[in-house]
Amino acid sequence: MKNDANSSDPEFLAAYGEAVQVRRDELGLDRKQLADLTGISYSYLSAIESGERLPSGTYQLMLTNGLRLTPAELLARANGVVREPIRARYAQGPPVGNSQFRTGAQSGPLDEEPPNRVVTHMSRTSSGVMAELEVLLPNLGSEDQDLVLGMVRRLAGAQPPPRRRVVRDARWRGSTGRGLRTEAYLRFWTMYLEAIEVQGLDWTIGRRAEPRSYFTTSSPVKGSSLSASFARNRLLRHEMYINRGSREANIDLLKELEANRSMIEETYGATLDFEDPGRERRAVRIAEYRDGHISQIDEFESYVDWFIDRGVRMRRALQVYVEDTVG
Repeated sequence: MKNDANSSDPEFLAAYGEAVQVRRDELGLDRKQLADLTGISYSYLSAIESGERLPSGTYQLMLTNGLRLTPAELLARANGVVREPIRARYAQGPPVGNSQFRTGAQSGPLDEEPPNRVVTHMSRTSSGVMAELEVLLPNLGSEDQDLVLGMVRRLAGAQPPPRRRVVRDARWRGSTGRGLRTEAYLRFWTMYLEAIEVQGLDWTIGRRAEPRSYFTTSSPVKGSSLSASFARNRLLRHEMYINRGSREANIDLLKELEANRSMIEETYGATLDFEDPGRERRAVRIAEYRDGHISQIDEFESYVDWFIDRGVRMRRALQVYVEDTVG
């Protein structure tokens, strides 16, 4: 650990380890199950829970993903500030999958706050502040000067006003690496995967969330897939993505589908866009859009519902098309 202040603070290390154990018990996991879930070795996890060490940056994210908390939420628990989630619809049971870099990005939502904001509770101990800084530093941008200055003042001994919280703007201008955007994508796709499993949908997909803007599932039509994605211009997109290996083959299928447009849209229940992005791109698509952005954490439930609903509709419409054209 680079942060000697935290590494040498036995009280904080013990509190952090206890917070991990308590959260693990809440999820009904034993230590081995959590180790398997996160990809962290049993001995490393044992050292964390026994108060011997703090996890490094990457392992901290793997751990909090498995516990379905943000790093700040786990730190808040270690400091005796337990933050309650506002929604639990898709937070029943452990995250899905067995990825080493734990998929799933905390399926439990963040605190209830205005859209585009992520909240970090203010710690009243120097070790807690240093722990917050360790988590936040890789994600800080030029707009975060006030956040850093506030933490420095606290380290200098300033006491925060009662119940005051530091609110960090989370509009994600540009790339943030493994920062807030990464955490949000992991969290969202884990919620999406859990909803698929809860509803018993057999979409022949890998049970693994990834920190990216889209998630691909199977399609009834050969040479295509269905995809849920966060598109440009603050839009959500659900699409049939056609890629048969050549632009000519893709265009042929798109034209065939468009010839059956009325039947497809009638079964689907809405108007669809039949899109050819142009010769610079090989693939083509059939899509529907709505407003939405990955920073709108409090809208994640409605986004998941929309993607699931559109996935069911699209599969039904394409199955009718296949049965009608192939027999």
